[in-house]
Amino acid sequence: MHHTPNQQTTSHVTIERASLLSFETIRLEVIAEYESVPVQIEQNGRPVDYVVLNEWTTEAGTIERDIQLTRPVTLEAVYTVFHPGHKTIVVVPREIVHTDEFERRYAYDGPLGLSFSGQSIEAYVWSPVAFSIWFVIHDPETHREIERFRMSRSGRGVWHADVPRLYEGYFYRLYVKTPVETNEVVDPYAKAVSLNGEFGVLIDVETAVAEHVEPAERPPLRKATDAVIYELHIRDFTSHPASTSRRQGLYASIVETGLETRAGNSAGFDYLKELGVTHLQLLPIHDFGSVDEATRMPYNWGYDPIHWFGLEGSYASKPDEPLSRILEYAEMVDALHRQDMRVVVDVVMNHIFIREQSSLEALVPYYYFRYEHDGTVANGTGVGNDTASERYMMRRMIVDCVTYFAETYHVDGFRFDLMGIHDVETMNQIRAALDKIDRSILIYGEGWDLATPLSPSLKASSHNAAFMPRIGHFNDMMRDALKGSTFNDRERGFVSGNEWREWELRECITGAVQIPNVTVGRFPSPQYTINYVEAHDNYTTYDKLLLSCEDMDETMRLRMQRFATAIVITSQGVPFLHAGQEFGRTKQGVENSYNAPDRINHFDWDLRDERQSEVEFVKTLLKLRRRHTCFRYDTRQKVIEQFKFLPSPPGVIAYELTASHSYDAWQRVRVYLNGTFHDVTFQAEGDWNVYVQGETASLVPIERNPSQIQVESLSMTIIAC
Repeated sequence: MHHTPNQQTTSHVTIERASLLSFETIRLEVIAEYESVPVQIEQNGRPVDYVVLNEWTTEAGTIERDIQLTRPVTLEAVYTVFHPGHKTIVVVPREIVHTDEFERRYAYDGPLGLSFSGQSIEAYVWSPVAFSIWFVIHDPETHREIERFRMSRSGRGVWHADVPRLYEGYFYRLYVKTPVETNEVVDPYAKAVSLNGEFGVLIDVETAVAEHVEPAERPPLRKATDAVIYELHIRDFTSHPASTSRRQGLYASIVETGLETRAGNSAGFDYLKELGVTHLQLLPIHDFGSVDEATRMPYNWGYDPIHWFGLEGSYASKPDEPLSRILEYAEMVDALHRQDMRVVVDVVMNHIFIREQSSLEALVPYYYFRYEHDGTVANGTGVGNDTASERYMMRRMIVDCVTYFAETYHVDGFRFDLMGIHDVETMNQIRAALDKIDRSILIYGEGWDLATPLSPSLKASSHNAAFMPRIGHFNDMMRDALKGSTFNDRERGFVSGNEWREWELRECITGAVQIPNVTVGRFPSPQYTINYVEAHDNYTTYDKLLLSCEDMDETMRLRMQRFATAIVITSQGVPFLHAGQEFGRTKQGVENSYNAPDRINHFDWDLRDERQSEVEFVKTLLKLRRRHTCFRYDTRQKVIEQFKFLPSPPGVIAYELTASHSYDAWQRVRVYLNGTFHDVTFQAEGDWNVYVQGETASLVPIERNPSQIQVESLSMTIIAC
């Protein structure tokens, strides 16, 4: 009697689970009362001999038994186990996909996704464990299936189909059958997707972009520390009632010019240009799952990706037309380049929106995600799953996706969300791949040490920064030193009068490098530290100050806000500003506004008018940073040689910088940071000019040759000669 996977001789279950541990070993979980009954194993209906290696009783009272087959398994075959007369169980290739042997046999470097040539579209899908895959064509209007092509399996677990090019523009899905289940899913390498990512689309994206957009050269960037990063959510930028944008919430709104606020100040892209930032980091533009693209509701940041190669449609003028999002995003990037601004992609590949519904899990169950020792899905991300970047094909997918955006859309940087979930080798391979395209492309991310089952020495965390050359890390030490702990609402930081944070801030303003006998150091060079006090996550600085300094008035809190931003801009490293930080952005006390309405998240153009003086202060500081080389050292050696702390009282930091080039108008610079509630005075030796003092920043001297240097409470003073 032969059994098939769907055949049941009875409904009674005697074997709870059967999975492949390796190419020779199967683990069974047997109900205890059937412990002594021999199990039968079949390969495609033919009996297979085996020996029992060991067995033990679980806490649940079942029997776990490891058995070794006399012949290695082949993943092309169906393996079943059963007690004669009872239900047949399909052996699932679970633990086997985590083995080195699986990687050796099936790691694949050939084409994946779609390839357009001549009269055909070639499709490639990787799934070593699939029994069959069909390439299913759907009508773009009715979504009904109109044709399907059986994909053929070739070496290393890749499946191939040759689709006539007459179907170009049609929708498609993959109908895949594995030992776990049968699903119809979207190709994980789909570069064009339909409304809400329900289908892949047969579009030659690279050719379409090349035909419609003649790319401008990337704006020059000699070194990472020349960058000033500005983080912005596309919808936030134009959702305020005062916005006069004609393209509200769309990709095109980012580069819209000629807009003004109610008070006649610059708005839209003109505002960003005047501010003086070099890199625009947009919150996720991967196709994500939380927003209905047809209605563009509800609001969400977008950290719930579905398709990494596809773009989000809620930012497109016609989300139901697949080319709309592609061309409008490409045009936005090109327009930014033509205005001398670079663009950064927020890479969210540490997890997928819903693992159980993902294409990855359907195509190769248990492979793309990380698991704890007890078999549960790892959740270091806190959102249900962690991708396993250390596995060859997951790592390859990350590298492929990043290089695709760099080559096709010509983006200039990649910010990695929860980068500490990934591994060091993956990040280094990304750096190497992007260097072949353009060495000036930035890579940086959140190097948090997260609770994912990966050895600490392998995590792409800040602790391992030295093993990831030219990859930046958000400096959370600076963030907390400036405004107080992110995890303690009431704690104050250096800018709000907490003198205990002085020594942490000293570590950070040097570029977080080690200076012998002065600082401990955290990073190999200033280019590794992304200096910030706020980002989209957690409270804005202004809202944090409302909580920690509730006994103070508005004027004092804005003073602290200005002080924090000034330190970020003038410290060694790469400054990072959250949109609206320059004028004290508030989210009305909402700490995690990822799904809060527009009235919480919008970029407040009226507040920009009200606090125009704050905006001017930041604009001037950014000009000073750009003009003078002493704020942009790129090596640890330069910091050691040209950065010197000066004597100062407790709660005050004073340091001197020297210019990197003889043509710099400022050959010597002194910066004073007063983290106390009283003014301090320093003697001025030599011919110094004052350029920054209190709430004033100027490109020309505020005061020439003063006998004393005044440093107001909770503020910065900069002098130069």
